[in-house]
Amino acid sequence: MKTGLFILIAGILCVLLNDSLLFLQIRRYFKRKIYSYLFWLHSLFFVSCIVWYHLFIPSLKGPEAYFWVEKCISIILLFYTPKTLYIIVNVFSILLRKAKCIPAAKIVNRLALGIALASFIVILNGITWYRYNYKIERETVCIKTLPDAFNDFRIVQLTDLHLGSYGEHYPGITKEKSFTKLVDEVNRLNPDLIVFTGDMVNSFASEMDPWIETLKKLKAKYGKYATTGNHDYGTYVKWSSKADQENNLKQFFKNMERADFTMLNNTNIPLVIANDTLYLAGVENWGLPPFPCFGKLAQALEGTNGYPVILLSHDPSHWRHEVLNYPVDLMLAGHTHAMQLGINIGSFRWSPAVYIYPEYNGLYTANGQQLYVSRGVGYLGFAGRIGQRPEITLIKLTNDCK
Repeated sequence: MKTGLFILIAGILCVLLNDSLLFLQIRRYFKRKIYSYLFWLHSLFFVSCIVWYHLFIPSLKGPEAYFWVEKCISIILLFYTPKTLYIIVNVFSILLRKAKCIPAAKIVNRLALGIALASFIVILNGITWYRYNYKIERETVCIKTLPDAFNDFRIVQLTDLHLGSYGEHYPGITKEKSFTKLVDEVNRLNPDLIVFTGDMVNSFASEMDPWIETLKKLKAKYGKYATTGNHDYGTYVKWSSKADQENNLKQFFKNMERADFTMLNNTNIPLVIANDTLYLAGVENWGLPPFPCFGKLAQALEGTNGYPVILLSHDPSHWRHEVLNYPVDLMLAGHTHAMQLGINIGSFRWSPAVYIYPEYNGLYTANGQQLYVSRGVGYLGFAGRIGQRPEITLIKLTNDCK
């Protein structure tokens, strides 16, 4: 309750402070009082939204809570990021005007307007079209000990769907009556194997219910395998009892089975082609505090000595903290979302995620071992993506390490 009240007060103060600063900068353009009234009416609207959020969201019990939280966050960011940028840049225009540099002040003012408009367009694009504009990232991964039968073996990695963020009619997945854009994109790649590296849901197993039939349509020659992420355990919800949380996790595993995914919870499975063997292992979520840690790597790798191993582990920080000490040729991870924010232009990649996760997206190599981190398909918190398109990863294995 105290946290909720703090968020309410802080949110209202931020809106009023932002709008007050903006009003002081632009009031000279308001030739009539009606314009000032309209300005503060729009400010009152956002204050009302924050109050509504405070009163309404806590009453939601289930996936819809995430859905509405993310919509509120996105709307606030859509309107107040441009305002904040305008205020900051336009300060220089005001200083120039006071210094009697009127031409320069006008240029800076127009620059401030341009930056504000550009940020509005970018965020609007991020929460509409861009968040389901899938990009297929293709990587060829060389494993020297890979048996010849697995040369050109094609693995599609999906991760971080966060199904509870979509509601039941998400345009990035739903397409016409029965098929889906996501399924189309994946099946068109004709993968030998499909792997999912955690965070299928935000917290509730029921988030999968509208999508199980959709997920069943994903097809791969050698099957579909998955492991858990930190959100799949329901640890971010206050349950009425421990038994309810445990039942939620059991239902999650049942739903994954209904979607034709085999869970690799601290275990492994041999993939055999023409008497050649490659092991696929998976650990439950392994995370540093405050994230849950249920992964048991030694157990997951039992019986794999002497064979090439691909490991599914949700959190990329697991790689440096433990995996590099074990004979794992390739680890596949997600978790970071590349913070749903950054720049991807050609070979240049940057995201603020790099300051938290040095390996946040792409292929990494150390000690002859490799890690691939996907930025994921879905979103959480902010209902969009800016500069970080949702990712479908196609990995082609080879032993031709030139």
